[in-house]
Amino acid sequence: MHQAYGVLGYPLGHSLSPYLHNQAFQKLGMDRCYFKWEIKPDDLPDFMSAARLLPLSGVSVTIPYKEEVMSFLDSITGEALEIGAVNTISNENNQLLGTNTDYLGFMAPLTGLEIDSALVLGAGGASRSVLYGLKKLKVPEIYICNRNMDKAEKLAHEFNIHSLEWSKRGDFSSDILINTTPLGTRGNNEDKTPWDFDSLPFRIVYDLVYNPLKTRLLIQAEKNGLQTISGLSMFVHQAREQFRIWTGEVFDADWAVGQLEVNLLVGKSVSR
Repeated sequence: MHQAYGVLGYPLGHSLSPYLHNQAFQKLGMDRCYFKWEIKPDDLPDFMSAARLLPLSGVSVTIPYKEEVMSFLDSITGEALEIGAVNTISNENNQLLGTNTDYLGFMAPLTGLEIDSALVLGAGGASRSVLYGLKKLKVPEIYICNRNMDKAEKLAHEFNIHSLEWSKRGDFSSDILINTTPLGTRGNNEDKTPWDFDSLPFRIVYDLVYNPLKTRLLIQAEKNGLQTISGLSMFVHQAREQFRIWTGEVFDADWAVGQLEVNLLVGKSVSR
């Protein structure tokens, strides 16, 4: 029997996880399969029960379930508990273990960069991993900004950082702007941007959205001559760590980026 893996989320039209993991399984000669599980919120409890019964070997967790799945797990790693979000589930002897590889993926392209201040847009599960990563990188001044101010203030208190009102983000400047919202994602949000201002008072703009390869935000940043970081790097490195947790093997990150860039540019239907 094939070992079954997959990505859990809703919606999943933008996800390249099945393409990447299945390509990696094939490249490394592994008899395993990776699926897409687009599960509506009301059906999440039934899915988590099925994950045990089938059983599923591993699950990638994406929007909007990174926090909600935690209540269905048998154990959670210390890092994931500190972050408050899980993006990786492993089935070990029918025990579901939750961990978080997002923060490692987020940090990967920032290695060697000097960052003294950061503005994070969004207050969901992904932003938790970003804040944890920024703390690990010892960034001294961190602000979080969200359309729902209560959520921003909650995370600001939890991570001992500053909050900023969404309406005032256009007047703020820092070394790096990080978008953790889904605004700009291929599909319903592709024509949207979290930064609808003419100026971009930052040195670096990092958009966690990876599909499309260049979001409206990154295109605007490039036009302003800023350094840009696509979410593709974070996506590949977090997936690489998931792959290692599940299989004990790793795939080459540069190979994966190349595969995904081609996929995104030609828009293969297999990616959706």
